[in-house]
Amino acid sequence: MTPMKVRERNIGEMPCLVVGSGPPLVVLAGLVPQAGVGPGPMRRDHERTAKLFAHERQVFYVNRRPGLPVGTTMADVAAEHASAIRAAFGGPVDVLGMSTGGSIAQQLAAEHPDVVKRLVLVSSGCRLGPLAKQVQRRIAARVRGGAMREAVAVFAADLMPPGVLELPAALAGWLSGPHLFGADDLRDMAAMAEAEDDFDLARLPTINAPTLLVGGGRDRYYGSGIFEETASLIPDCQLEVRPGLGHITVMWHPRALARIRLFLDTEAPTVGAVADSARPPVTLTPTLRMAGR
Repeated sequence: MTPMKVRERNIGEMPCLVVGSGPPLVVLAGLVPQAGVGPGPMRRDHERTAKLFAHERQVFYVNRRPGLPVGTTMADVAAEHASAIRAAFGGPVDVLGMSTGGSIAQQLAAEHPDVVKRLVLVSSGCRLGPLAKQVQRRIAARVRGGAMREAVAVFAADLMPPGVLELPAALAGWLSGPHLFGADDLRDMAAMAEAEDDFDLARLPTINAPTLLVGGGRDRYYGSGIFEETASLIPDCQLEVRPGLGHITVMWHPRALARIRLFLDTEAPTVGAVADSARPPVTLTPTLRMAGR
Protein backbone atom coordinates (compact mmCIF):
# COMPACT_ATOMS: atom_id res chain seq x y z
CA MET A 1 0.00 0.00 0.00
CA THR A 2 1.34 3.42 -0.97
CA PRO A 3 1.95 5.58 2.13
CA MET A 4 -0.41 8.52 2.48
CA LYS A 5 1.28 11.84 1.85
CA VAL A 6 0.53 14.43 4.52
CA ARG A 7 0.77 18.07 3.49
CA GLU A 8 0.94 21.07 5.80
CA ARG A 9 -1.06 24.16 4.90
CA ASN A 10 -3.49 26.77 6.24
CA ILE A 11 -7.16 27.27 5.63
CA GLY A 12 -7.73 30.88 6.53
CA GLU A 13 -5.74 31.42 9.73
CA MET A 14 -6.14 27.79 10.77
CA PRO A 15 -3.03 25.56 10.54
CA CYS A 16 -3.96 22.14 9.20
CA LEU A 17 -2.68 18.89 7.78
CA VAL A 18 -4.20 17.70 4.51
CA VAL A 19 -4.20 14.01 3.61
CA GLY A 20 -6.20 11.74 1.33
CA SER A 21 -8.54 12.50 -1.53
CA GLY A 22 -12.27 12.72 -2.01
CA PRO A 23 -15.00 14.77 -0.33
CA PRO A 24 -13.65 17.06 2.41
CA LEU A 25 -13.86 16.25 6.09
CA VAL A 26 -12.69 18.91 8.55
CA VAL A 27 -11.37 17.31 11.74
CA LEU A 28 -10.90 19.52 14.82
CA ALA A 29 -8.23 18.38 17.26
CA GLY A 30 -8.52 18.03 21.01
CA LEU A 31 -6.66 20.14 23.57
CA VAL A 32 -2.90 19.56 23.36
CA PRO A 33 0.06 21.65 24.59
CA GLN A 34 1.36 22.49 21.12
CA ALA A 35 -0.39 25.00 18.84
CA GLY A 36 -0.64 24.38 15.11
CA VAL A 37 0.44 21.24 13.28
CA GLY A 38 4.08 21.98 12.52
CA PRO A 39 7.18 20.01 13.56
CA GLY A 40 7.25 19.15 17.24
CA PRO A 41 6.30 16.50 19.78
CA MET A 42 2.63 16.32 18.71
CA ARG A 43 3.17 16.13 14.93
CA ARG A 44 3.28 12.34 14.76
CA ASP A 45 0.01 11.99 16.68
CA HIS A 46 -1.64 14.64 14.52
CA GLU A 47 -0.65 12.79 11.35
CA ARG A 48 -1.88 9.43 12.60
CA THR A 49 -5.20 10.89 13.64
CA ALA A 50 -5.66 12.62 10.30
CA LYS A 51 -4.87 9.43 8.38
CA LEU A 52 -7.49 7.58 10.38
CA PHE A 53 -10.21 9.29 8.34
CA ALA A 54 -8.38 9.74 5.04
CA HIS A 55 -9.56 6.65 3.15
CA GLU A 56 -11.80 7.99 0.35
CA ARG A 57 -11.88 11.36 2.12
CA GLN A 58 -9.68 14.42 1.94
CA VAL A 59 -9.08 15.25 5.57
CA PHE A 60 -8.30 18.76 6.73
CA TYR A 61 -7.01 18.19 10.25
CA VAL A 62 -7.11 21.49 12.14
CA ASN A 63 -5.42 22.40 15.39
CA ARG A 64 -5.78 25.78 17.09
CA ARG A 65 -3.75 28.60 15.61
CA PRO A 66 -0.82 30.09 17.53
CA GLY A 67 -1.20 33.45 19.22
CA LEU A 68 -4.63 33.19 20.86
CA PRO A 69 -5.01 36.32 22.99
CA VAL A 70 -6.10 36.33 26.62
CA GLY A 71 -9.88 36.66 26.72
CA THR A 72 -10.50 34.64 23.56
CA THR A 73 -14.01 33.18 23.61
CA MET A 74 -15.37 30.03 22.03
CA ALA A 75 -17.44 32.28 19.77
CA ASP A 76 -14.20 33.93 18.58
CA VAL A 77 -12.63 30.55 17.84
CA ALA A 78 -15.73 29.30 16.02
CA ALA A 79 -15.92 32.48 13.93
CA GLU A 80 -12.32 32.01 12.77
CA HIS A 81 -13.04 28.42 11.81
CA ALA A 82 -16.19 29.47 9.95
CA SER A 83 -14.29 32.10 7.96
CA ALA A 84 -11.63 29.54 7.10
CA ILE A 85 -14.19 26.98 5.88
CA ARG A 86 -16.03 29.56 3.78
CA ALA A 87 -12.78 30.68 2.17
CA ALA A 88 -11.49 27.17 1.52
CA PHE A 89 -14.63 25.33 0.46
CA GLY A 90 -17.27 27.89 -0.50
CA GLY A 91 -20.03 25.83 1.13
CA PRO A 92 -20.86 23.45 3.98
CA VAL A 93 -18.62 20.48 4.76
CA ASP A 94 -18.71 17.57 7.16
CA VAL A 95 -17.05 18.44 10.48
CA LEU A 96 -15.74 16.04 13.14
CA GLY A 97 -14.66 17.41 16.52
CA MET A 98 -12.83 15.48 19.23
CA SER A 99 -13.03 16.52 22.89
CA THR A 100 -12.24 20.26 22.94
CA GLY A 101 -12.49 20.16 19.15
CA GLY A 102 -16.04 18.95 19.68
CA SER A 103 -16.84 22.03 21.76
CA ILE A 104 -15.54 24.21 18.91
CA ALA A 105 -17.55 22.15 16.42
CA GLN A 106 -20.77 22.61 18.42
CA GLN A 107 -20.28 26.38 18.62
CA LEU A 108 -19.49 26.39 14.90
CA ALA A 109 -22.61 24.42 13.94
CA ALA A 110 -24.84 26.49 16.24
CA GLU A 111 -23.66 29.97 15.21
CA HIS A 112 -22.49 29.32 11.65
CA PRO A 113 -24.88 26.70 10.25
CA ASP A 114 -23.97 27.58 6.66
CA VAL A 115 -20.55 25.89 6.98
CA VAL A 116 -21.49 22.56 8.64
CA LYS A 117 -23.20 19.86 6.59
CA ARG A 118 -22.93 16.96 9.02
CA LEU A 119 -21.51 17.01 12.52
CA VAL A 120 -19.69 14.21 14.34
CA LEU A 121 -18.80 14.72 17.99
CA VAL A 122 -16.39 12.30 19.66
CA SER A 123 -15.80 12.35 23.43
CA SER A 124 -17.38 15.79 23.67
CA GLY A 125 -20.40 17.29 25.37
CA CYS A 126 -22.63 20.31 25.71
CA ARG A 127 -20.39 21.59 28.50
CA LEU A 128 -17.32 20.43 30.41
CA GLY A 129 -17.88 17.87 33.11
CA PRO A 130 -16.74 18.71 36.66
CA LEU A 131 -13.38 16.90 36.42
CA ALA A 132 -12.51 18.33 33.00
CA LYS A 133 -13.34 21.83 34.20
CA GLN A 134 -11.25 21.39 37.33
CA VAL A 135 -8.21 20.03 35.50
CA GLN A 136 -8.28 22.64 32.74
CA ARG A 137 -8.59 25.43 35.29
CA ARG A 138 -5.57 24.05 37.15
CA ILE A 139 -3.52 23.94 33.95
CA ALA A 140 -4.55 27.46 32.92
CA ALA A 141 -3.86 28.86 36.40
CA ARG A 142 -0.35 27.46 36.42
CA VAL A 143 0.38 28.81 32.95
CA ARG A 144 -0.91 32.26 33.88
CA GLY A 145 1.22 32.13 37.02
CA GLY A 146 4.35 31.33 34.98
CA ALA A 147 4.64 27.79 36.36
CA MET A 148 5.07 26.12 32.98
CA ARG A 149 6.67 22.92 34.32
CA GLU A 150 3.78 22.43 36.73
CA ALA A 151 1.24 23.03 33.94
CA VAL A 152 2.75 20.28 31.79
CA ALA A 153 2.96 18.01 34.84
CA VAL A 154 -0.78 18.43 35.49
CA PHE A 155 -1.55 17.79 31.82
CA ALA A 156 0.63 14.66 31.67
CA ALA A 157 -0.78 13.18 34.88
CA ASP A 158 -4.32 13.84 33.70
CA LEU A 159 -3.78 11.69 30.60
CA MET A 160 -3.16 8.63 32.81
CA PRO A 161 -5.90 6.48 34.35
CA PRO A 162 -6.30 7.27 38.05
CA GLY A 163 -3.71 5.35 40.04
CA VAL A 164 -0.02 4.60 40.22
CA LEU A 165 0.89 5.99 36.79
CA GLU A 166 -0.18 9.56 37.56
CA LEU A 167 2.87 10.48 39.65
CA PRO A 168 5.49 9.14 37.17
CA ALA A 169 3.64 10.90 34.34
CA ALA A 170 3.59 14.16 36.29
CA LEU A 171 7.32 13.86 37.00
CA ALA A 172 8.06 13.14 33.34
CA GLY A 173 5.98 16.15 32.34
CA TRP A 174 7.73 18.39 34.85
CA LEU A 175 11.18 17.30 33.64
CA SER A 176 10.55 17.30 29.89
CA GLY A 177 7.88 19.97 29.51
CA PRO A 178 10.19 22.98 28.93
CA HIS A 179 12.15 21.02 26.32
CA LEU A 180 9.04 19.90 24.44
CA PHE A 181 6.67 22.85 24.59
CA GLY A 182 7.40 26.56 24.43
CA ALA A 183 5.84 29.10 26.75
CA ASP A 184 3.84 30.59 23.87
CA ASP A 185 2.32 27.19 23.08
CA LEU A 186 1.30 26.75 26.70
CA ARG A 187 -0.21 30.23 26.84
CA ASP A 188 -2.23 29.34 23.75
CA MET A 189 -3.42 26.17 25.47
CA ALA A 190 -4.45 28.20 28.50
CA ALA A 191 -6.42 30.60 26.29
CA MET A 192 -8.24 27.68 24.68
CA ALA A 193 -8.97 26.09 28.06
CA GLU A 194 -10.31 29.38 29.41
CA ALA A 195 -12.55 29.77 26.36
CA GLU A 196 -13.94 26.25 26.79
CA ASP A 197 -14.55 26.83 30.50
CA ASP A 198 -17.48 29.09 29.60
CA PHE A 199 -18.84 26.90 26.79
CA ASP A 200 -22.46 25.79 27.19
CA LEU A 201 -24.49 24.54 24.24
CA ALA A 202 -27.75 25.27 26.09
CA ARG A 203 -27.09 29.01 25.65
CA LEU A 204 -26.52 28.76 21.89
CA PRO A 205 -28.87 28.60 18.89
CA THR A 206 -30.17 25.12 18.11
CA ILE A 207 -27.91 22.94 15.98
CA ASN A 208 -29.85 21.74 12.95
CA ALA A 209 -27.11 19.83 11.13
CA PRO A 210 -27.47 16.04 11.22
CA THR A 211 -25.37 15.03 14.22
CA LEU A 212 -23.76 11.90 15.61
CA LEU A 213 -22.32 11.86 19.14
CA VAL A 214 -19.97 8.99 20.04
CA GLY A 215 -18.73 8.63 23.60
CA GLY A 216 -17.31 6.09 26.02
CA GLY A 217 -19.38 4.79 28.91
CA ARG A 218 -16.36 5.28 31.20
CA ASP A 219 -15.46 8.79 30.01
CA ARG A 220 -14.44 10.51 33.24
CA TYR A 221 -14.52 14.01 31.74
CA TYR A 222 -18.12 13.91 30.53
CA GLY A 223 -19.91 10.65 31.33
CA SER A 224 -23.15 9.21 30.00
CA GLY A 225 -25.26 11.89 31.71
CA ILE A 226 -23.67 14.77 29.81
CA PHE A 227 -23.71 12.78 26.57
CA GLU A 228 -27.44 12.23 26.98
CA GLU A 229 -28.00 15.89 27.84
CA THR A 230 -26.05 16.92 24.74
CA ALA A 231 -28.13 14.64 22.50
CA SER A 232 -31.31 16.10 23.98
CA LEU A 233 -30.22 19.63 22.96
CA ILE A 234 -29.65 18.69 19.30
CA PRO A 235 -32.79 17.65 17.38
CA ASP A 236 -32.57 14.06 16.10
CA CYS A 237 -29.01 13.66 17.37
CA GLN A 238 -27.83 10.06 17.08
CA LEU A 239 -26.12 8.99 20.30
CA GLU A 240 -23.67 6.07 20.48
CA VAL A 241 -22.19 5.31 23.91
CA ARG A 242 -19.70 2.44 23.89
CA PRO A 243 -19.65 0.63 27.27
CA GLY A 244 -16.29 0.12 28.91
CA LEU A 245 -14.44 2.72 26.84
CA GLY A 246 -12.92 5.94 28.12
CA HIS A 247 -12.38 9.46 26.84
CA ILE A 248 -9.46 8.57 24.54
CA THR A 249 -9.93 4.87 23.86
CA VAL A 250 -13.36 5.28 22.26
CA MET A 251 -11.78 7.22 19.40
CA TRP A 252 -9.77 4.18 18.30
CA HIS A 253 -12.34 1.44 18.84
CA PRO A 254 -13.34 -0.43 15.65
CA ARG A 255 -17.06 -0.37 16.43
CA ALA A 256 -17.02 3.34 17.20
CA LEU A 257 -15.17 3.98 13.95
CA ALA A 258 -17.65 1.82 12.06
CA ARG A 259 -20.51 3.87 13.52
CA ILE A 260 -18.86 7.09 12.34
CA ARG A 261 -18.38 5.57 8.90
CA LEU A 262 -22.04 4.58 8.65
CA PHE A 263 -23.13 8.09 9.61
CA LEU A 264 -20.83 9.76 7.08
CA ASP A 265 -21.95 7.32 4.39
CA THR A 266 -25.48 8.69 4.67
CA GLU A 267 -26.20 11.61 2.36
CA ALA A 268 -27.07 14.75 4.30
CA PRO A 269 -29.69 17.26 3.17
CA THR A 270 -28.45 20.42 1.50
CA VAL A 271 -27.78 23.27 3.93
CA GLY A 272 -28.97 26.70 2.81
CA ALA A 273 -28.71 27.34 -0.89
CA VAL A 274 -25.42 25.52 -1.50
CA ALA A 275 -25.80 22.17 -3.23
CA ASP A 276 -23.36 19.32 -2.59
CA SER A 277 -22.46 16.15 -4.44
CA ALA A 278 -23.06 12.64 -3.14
CA ARG A 279 -20.59 11.26 -0.66
CA PRO A 280 -18.77 8.01 -1.52
CA PRO A 281 -18.35 5.37 1.19
CA VAL A 282 -15.64 5.99 3.78
CA THR A 283 -13.36 3.25 5.03
CA LEU A 284 -11.86 3.90 8.46
CA THR A 285 -8.84 2.02 9.77
CA PRO A 286 -8.50 1.85 13.57
CA THR A 287 -5.20 2.74 15.20
CA LEU A 288 -4.00 2.72 18.78
CA ARG A 289 -2.69 6.23 19.16
CA MET A 290 -3.68 9.14 21.34
CA ALA A 291 -5.56 12.12 19.89
CA GLY A 292 -4.99 14.48 22.77
CA ARG A 293 -7.61 15.18 25.40
